[in-house]
Amino acid sequence: IGQRSHAPPLPRKPSAMPKQNGENNSLVGQMAENSMAIFSVVFLITIAAGKTILTKAAFKQVSFAYPVILSGMSCIVTDLCILPLWGTGIASFSIPKKDKLMSFGVVTIMTALGMALQNLALNLLSVALQQALRATLPVFVVIFERIVLGKKHNGWIYVALIPLTAGPMLCVSGSRGGDITTLGLIYMSLGVLMSALKVVYLEKIVRSVRKDMGMVSFLFWLDLFMMPILAPWAVANGEVFDVTNWGQKGSAIAWGFLIMVSIMGGLRAYSINLVVKYASALTKTAADIFTQALTIYCSLVIFHTTATPLLHAGIAVTIAGFAFYTAIKYNEKQKKKASAKAQKTIEEEPFLKNNGKRVESV
Repeated sequence: IGQRSHAPPLPRKPSAMPKQNGENNSLVGQMAENSMAIFSVVFLITIAAGKTILTKAAFKQVSFAYPVILSGMSCIVTDLCILPLWGTGIASFSIPKKDKLMSFGVVTIMTALGMALQNLALNLLSVALQQALRATLPVFVVIFERIVLGKKHNGWIYVALIPLTAGPMLCVSGSRGGDITTLGLIYMSLGVLMSALKVVYLEKIVRSVRKDMGMVSFLFWLDLFMMPILAPWAVANGEVFDVTNWGQKGSAIAWGFLIMVSIMGGLRAYSINLVVKYASALTKTAADIFTQALTIYCSLVIFHTTATPLLHAGIAVTIAGFAFYTAIKYNEKQKKKASAKAQKTIEEEPFLKNNGKRVESV
């Protein structure tokens, strides 16, 4: 009886489904990340521009002309919003380390002074002028670093300081009536000075402490420690006594508006953190420039600021100077990163070559 010959079974083709699923998951993940990057930038611009404009509206439209008290309210409301984040486990709880308490105290003092002084200035100046003066921060930083620390900068940095100085001067010359006061200019100059000192002397400390504690805990303790500075200040300048005469203290809408403004202070810090996490440094730089321009030009319409040709010229020069300066700083950072990466490769190369050699047995 002849035996039947059985042909060997054909090999099954591997299913393409796992590969397709992996590609789909990767595509979905990429889309989600891109969506978060777009959302974070829009969120930052909305919060940053809205915070300044709504703060001015609190002073002007709601007639809450108590800048130091509003600064303190922002600290209290932000901390109250953080407590549930700790309670639900969304954010981790941590406290400042003992060896960094002194440094954290200095950061707190400069932050409180800078915030309150700039709010006092915003109460007395137009938003356009206040934002133009705020853009002079790089001028103060570069001057301090050159004179005090002896740090030399790229020549183009000094060129960028020209429009950052000339622009605000044009804005001052072009401001009229109630959009400018001498006291407001003094407050703003001191506020920018405090911010510059913090950048020059304490930026590394701020990053170190924030890294140890996390953004949420850092923000909570910073706001909490600012209260013993802001409360006596509000008593000393008479705001605590004057606020009893506030005409809208019985209005729930007015109080709701003030609480919203206060919450936006904490949201601004969170929005910056989101952009840093999901977007690039270049995107953050472009967002800052766009935010400043949007804030200034929206404020001209909302608050009916007297827009003289000199004011418009000053705004344009300031924004152009700010864009030029941030572009230079961004390029410097990218070059430093590339240099550090190249140096690391050079240091590792001999080790990799040695490991790559084959040892022959005798």
